[in-house]
Amino acid sequence: MILNVHYKVFVRHVKKEHQKLAVAILLSREKIELCFSRALFSMNATPLGKLNTLGILEFWQLPLLLPKHYIDLRDSAIVEQFRVWLEGRFCVVRGVLTEYRVVRDSVPNRMIVTLVDTSGLTVQATFFGRTKDLLPILADKQHSTVAMTGTMSFFSGRPQLKNPEWVDETQLGRVIPVYPGKPRVIHSARVFETMQALLPEAIPACAQKLLEDLNWSVAEESEKIGLVLNGNGDSRLSALLTAIHQPATVELGGKAIQLLKLVATGHVLSRAKREAQRPVNGHAAISISPALPAKLFSEAALTPTPEQQAVVEDICRDLRSNTPMNRLLSADVGFGKTYVAAAAAAAVFRSGGTVAWLCPNQPLAVQTQQAIAGWWPDLEPALILGNQAQTASVARFMVGTTALMHRLPPNKQINFLVCDESQKFGLAQIRSLIGEHTHFLNCTATCIPRTAALVAFAGMAVSCLTRPHVDKTIKTRLLTKAHRIPLFESLKRTIQTGHQALVVYPLAESSTEWVKDRKSAEGAFTLWDAVFPGRVRYIHGRLSDQDKLNAVQAMRDNDADLLISTTAIETGIDLPRLRHVVIVHPERLGLNTLHQIRGRVARAGGFGRCDLYLPKDIEPDSLKRLEILVRYTDGFEVARENMRLQGIGDIGSSGLAQSGQTESFIPGHKINFKEIHWVLNRWST
Repeated sequence: MILNVHYKVFVRHVKKEHQKLAVAILLSREKIELCFSRALFSMNATPLGKLNTLGILEFWQLPLLLPKHYIDLRDSAIVEQFRVWLEGRFCVVRGVLTEYRVVRDSVPNRMIVTLVDTSGLTVQATFFGRTKDLLPILADKQHSTVAMTGTMSFFSGRPQLKNPEWVDETQLGRVIPVYPGKPRVIHSARVFETMQALLPEAIPACAQKLLEDLNWSVAEESEKIGLVLNGNGDSRLSALLTAIHQPATVELGGKAIQLLKLVATGHVLSRAKREAQRPVNGHAAISISPALPAKLFSEAALTPTPEQQAVVEDICRDLRSNTPMNRLLSADVGFGKTYVAAAAAAAVFRSGGTVAWLCPNQPLAVQTQQAIAGWWPDLEPALILGNQAQTASVARFMVGTTALMHRLPPNKQINFLVCDESQKFGLAQIRSLIGEHTHFLNCTATCIPRTAALVAFAGMAVSCLTRPHVDKTIKTRLLTKAHRIPLFESLKRTIQTGHQALVVYPLAESSTEWVKDRKSAEGAFTLWDAVFPGRVRYIHGRLSDQDKLNAVQAMRDNDADLLISTTAIETGIDLPRLRHVVIVHPERLGLNTLHQIRGRVARAGGFGRCDLYLPKDIEPDSLKRLEILVRYTDGFEVARENMRLQGIGDIGSSGLAQSGQTESFIPGHKINFKEIHWVLNRWST
């Protein structure tokens, strides 16, 4: 019963003369809990307790809780006489614990501890935060000699130990790891105590588990671990883990941590490479005649460039293989990406295969279906949309939105899946259409950081179209509120000289959640319609699909000169007369979206302008991101720089994060470019 009473309640409600006894009981409770944890482990249980709040969910993961730093207790002079107190010196202090008290008049609470040396001089050490964890230790150690580490300093002229840490005197002469704790949950001293008790059994379990996941041979383990720990007589993972938690020197501990992080990075890259290179499937190969691509090009009205012909040949070579294709087709808007993918799809169709083409929105799906039917009418691609009742049970060539995922019969076999702008879909959505033998072509103008990382680091196949059918130049500028009037006049001149313009806003309608100077597309339409009556159209995501198509068609039919839009215009809209795009509050949009919008300009060639208008100051990080768009016009370069800036995303098996940093098997460790390049240069992953 007593052991279950909350600590504060228990101590507060006993008489003062009995408080030491109360604390002693609690201290016994702590020791009982540790012994009980060890007993549980001996029965194959997992005594992790509050360590799971630090990311340790299974017993074998214990050695992966890395020290945040080490305390070198080997050569540090032990200070036992406080008369010699040198400001800024790190040391080990020994003295008699005479007094301790909790100060609760500040946030966080603090514990002030007083030590006295043999001559009667005192020094104070102040611990901040979760002070209740210290009370059992202090009660047990009062009037005894204790040791602490810290940095010598002064406060109000009196010696004080800055950033103190408790030291078990039995640890003197060793290098001690200091583990992370969690405020209000578990103190780092308790983590150390638990780790010391359980690591002897946990290290072999962890090493065995990692070796199974890494799929290393004994020779590979020895070679790769020995890169850093050579000369220590052991090149096994178990030795590496031991060196992390019981290093002979601080330097060796730091090198061991660095090496384990490299092992974790190599594991992530190896796994990503295995996933990028799909397993062989005997039903995947499609018998495409070598002469078919050229025949298809000869039938279409659009003459391919040599680069486009070469890319189609590369894709067809993959399609003939028993290894299902996983290829990225990267090309800026207007570079013939759809034409190339359609030629490969036509080759599959005429060779008896089934094709599915996934588009992110209805206007693009309609546009793509019409273009393919115009190039090769015999394909008769079916249009599968959410507002139509047509099914895909009979058709062998289907173009559609996410309705494809619901209209395909369960037994429908897709030989070739083309995904247009995959960043608009979740990975699970795409995978729902990919069978074991389905060849997959990912088409994009600006790939997400995750895809760029798979290309750069995991060996994902990539084809790039670098030359447009027509010569064009797009100038991108960053403009501030001071440029508002010149920007307005520039847009008017574009329209008055017979061209079209596009203005993109982050919001469809006004919202009280946004500050007043962030105009919406709805408000802008009213303003611009007064300048060009009847020549302005308006499009946003909440309009019906038919209203969107009508607005776009008005621009194509030259019944309108200015389109006011949200990012609903981003993907796939072809407006040949569009020469000028203004994006308001571009910091609110991703680089992928911004580059896609910029790609709408000058589709027919010539000069175009993309202005990024900032009505108010933005954060330096946002400015740095937008400057990438100013410096680079090639979408793949934009993607690479975006990857470096935002992180590589999750290139592991889940693939849930499109940007950010991939977490390794080490809790809290996110792999970085330095580690990636080291592994790629030194290890064969």
